[in-house]
Amino acid sequence: MTLLKWALVFLCAFCVAFVIIVTFSQQPFKQPVPAVIFTYQTTAIPIYLYVAGALCLGLLVGFCIALFNYISLKTALFKKNKKIKELEDKIALLQPASPVAANPGGPPGPGF
Repeated sequence: MTLLKWALVFLCAFCVAFVIIVTFSQQPFKQPVPAVIFTYQTTAIPIYLYVAGALCLGLLVGFCIALFNYISLKTALFKKNKKIKELEDKIALLQPASPVAANPGGPPGPGF
């Protein structure tokens, strides 16, 4: 089910990217313009390539962040599961000793 959700998200992202690229590939957006980054001026490229590049960069950054979160959360989950297993082992060791410690003399007789 999770794979299906991820496939749906990526399919939607692909469709949006396709619509954006088709829209920005129309004649007015094919005009080459230079970009000025601080004091550096790039060569003239079409406007739609700026938009497509920004979209791809955003998808790449988002994927990297999601991958980092996935790995870190899986690591935390592994550590928690290991701690749970250790605590369950402790409980298993202490549990058989519990009834004996609570009632060392056996069941009380009828006179008590």
